[in-house]
Amino acid sequence: MSLHLKYLLKTMLYRYTPGGWGYYRYLRSLKKEDYVHERDKHPVRNKHQRDEGWKSESRGGLVYRDYSSYDEYVQHQIQKFDEILKMGVGYTNTIVTTYRKRFHRRFRHLPDYLGKDARILCAGARQGTEVEVLRDLGFRNAYGIDLNPGPNNRWVVEGDFMHLAEADSSIDLFYTNAVDHAFDLDAFFKEHARVIKPDGYAIYDIGVDAKGGIFEAVSWDSDSVVFQMMLKHFRRVVKVETESDWQWILLREPIKG
Repeated sequence: MSLHLKYLLKTMLYRYTPGGWGYYRYLRSLKKEDYVHERDKHPVRNKHQRDEGWKSESRGGLVYRDYSSYDEYVQHQIQKFDEILKMGVGYTNTIVTTYRKRFHRRFRHLPDYLGKDARILCAGARQGTEVEVLRDLGFRNAYGIDLNPGPNNRWVVEGDFMHLAEADSSIDLFYTNAVDHAFDLDAFFKEHARVIKPDGYAIYDIGVDAKGGIFEAVSWDSDSVVFQMMLKHFRRVVKVETESDWQWILLREPIKG
């Protein structure tokens, strides 16, 4: 079976299997019928909501959440997946299929740049849709990390994209669509540049005109603020594409130190 056909067949299964297919069927089974968010939510959510818990001042075009400590940041970020699973939202057949197609559009160009044995790290990957699509496309060494990978996750292990466990210059491609979940953007890009090989790549998927949502840790006045920060940590911009409310940037040659 060709890799493209494998991707298509699995996408069809995710789209049309009643009740979900594979790992997503399992995730949907974890819904807690007696869960009431306002009653049962983690205490950190009393402070950090969509319009609450943000610092009042902008710093260099960026506004960060007002976390009292790094531990508070971690606790807040962990809650997103926990709440999704308890409420039983986010993994309908349509949503899963939409994300698979989006990740396919991101990654279909990668064979032009990388061999199938490339080591690819997807950070902030949660349940691991992007990792699965990469594996479907033949990138057998793709894997994911997340502060909260959830239960029985075959694609994603526990990890922190602000403090990576990976060795210096060990990754061929770094990918994340969680830029707006960074505790400190400059430190975020610097840490990724550390682990990427000297001739390696990074793909950053960012929300256009991000203004801060329920779990986002940073928002920006203009996308150019984030783009200019990326250029402090990478020498080459290889590709930029915009689709709907997302923009993705393929960068190469990290600047170390």
